[in-house]
Amino acid sequence: MKKLLMDILIKVNILKIIGDSKKWIEGISIHSKMVKKNRIFVAHKGRSTDGHLFIIEAIQNGANIIVCEKKPFFIHKSITYVLVKDSIEALGTISSNFYDNPTKKIKLVGITGTNGKTSVATILHCLFYKMGEKNILISTMGIKIMSKKIPTLHTTPNIIEINKYLNISIQKGCKYAFMEVSSHGIHQKRITGLLFTGGIFTNITHDHLDYHKSFDNYLSTKRFFFENFLHKNTFALINVDDKNSHKIIKNVLAKIYFYGVKKKADFKIKILKENINGNELLIDKNKFFIGLIGKFNIYNLLASYATAILLGKKKYEILKKIKTIKPIKGRFEQFLSYSGIRIIVDYAHNPNGLKTVLNTIKKIKKKEEKLICVIGCGGNRDKKKRSLMGKIVYDLCDRSIFTSDNPREEDPKKILIDMKKFRSYFKKKKYILTIVNRKEAIKKAIQLAKKKDIIVLAGKGHENYQEIKGIRYPFNDMKIAKTLLKNDNR
Repeated sequence: MKKLLMDILIKVNILKIIGDSKKWIEGISIHSKMVKKNRIFVAHKGRSTDGHLFIIEAIQNGANIIVCEKKPFFIHKSITYVLVKDSIEALGTISSNFYDNPTKKIKLVGITGTNGKTSVATILHCLFYKMGEKNILISTMGIKIMSKKIPTLHTTPNIIEINKYLNISIQKGCKYAFMEVSSHGIHQKRITGLLFTGGIFTNITHDHLDYHKSFDNYLSTKRFFFENFLHKNTFALINVDDKNSHKIIKNVLAKIYFYGVKKKADFKIKILKENINGNELLIDKNKFFIGLIGKFNIYNLLASYATAILLGKKKYEILKKIKTIKPIKGRFEQFLSYSGIRIIVDYAHNPNGLKTVLNTIKKIKKKEEKLICVIGCGGNRDKKKRSLMGKIVYDLCDRSIFTSDNPREEDPKKILIDMKKFRSYFKKKKYILTIVNRKEAIKKAIQLAKKKDIIVLAGKGHENYQEIKGIRYPFNDMKIAKTLLKNDNR
């Protein structure tokens, strides 16, 4: 793809251009080492590094245009410098322009909230695909265009990748896009330049406070998405049962719709029966069974149903296909061994998500069935939630095994100490097993379990790696559990 520089600078807040403005460019990069010939390098000041320090390296690697916030000390005659007020905002507009403004040609729905983003986005992707509608999924689990998964360099795609794959999906006939919108992505302006058809608010609870510093900051970041990315011709779908929902919609211009189970809403659902295999539901006078477990998944399903209606789909067509939706990988994903031990893998990595999963199991399991949980907390992340999560597992489970999650640069032993800093533990009603090695922790849980017991492997969900000291080692909870239980004939 080739574009004239001035064509991709449309609507960019330019302070000054130094050098030739009539150049062709063949790509965009924010990483100096990945720059190739005739590409733009966008230098921005991040939380840990300043991209302006890598301008010379970018030029040496082939960049012929530099977008930056301050004039470099040395000006190369053959290089064009575009000075802007905000490099990240400029990057969003430049990326959209370079890839032919894809969000003008596709219906993009953003899903934000503490929990449920991946599930709602994935359910929508599957639902629309089943209804014969070509669409793209952009989530922490990767990018999928129809049924094809696209390998990406980063877990969370940057704005260049988002526009690139949206453009590719349009060329393949996609009319819809479903995308997770994280609080980090909003705050770091990683969605600038995108035009949304609608936005979904799932819920908001304690998470990412290491980054946002306070719950109010976290809440205002979520609210910023609805106030600034949704205009009057779009829709905002809000979980009315969340206690902070009224704060999210204060200054929203979009048409607001509510969904929920408890309170009055535009879209409602009734849970008729629930067990370990799924739920019997009533929606718009239609009764059906679905293999999704837990009330949290019912909210995700209802949000997806409501969104499909708001996007113009017929109720009977949605209901026909939505009941065939399978559990999402790593989200209350189940496996029953030959010996009768049930394994549940879930991505729950914050207090509310963890509490919801464990309470769901306690509600539907039989009295004689023991609940064992293997849990860790991520390193270099919110330390305040560690003892909260430790306490939740200790209080709700019959056996607690604390282990490593992704310790990253931290000492995993110190993380385990943090997890045990809660009052009820010191009453010594029951002890906690602490096993640093996650595989050994899973093995121990299986050894302790008896027939019909339930083991929850929490925190890592779909992840295929464990990050230790900057290295990602192959690791998947479900695969390891299945391997360990393969010859278990107790």
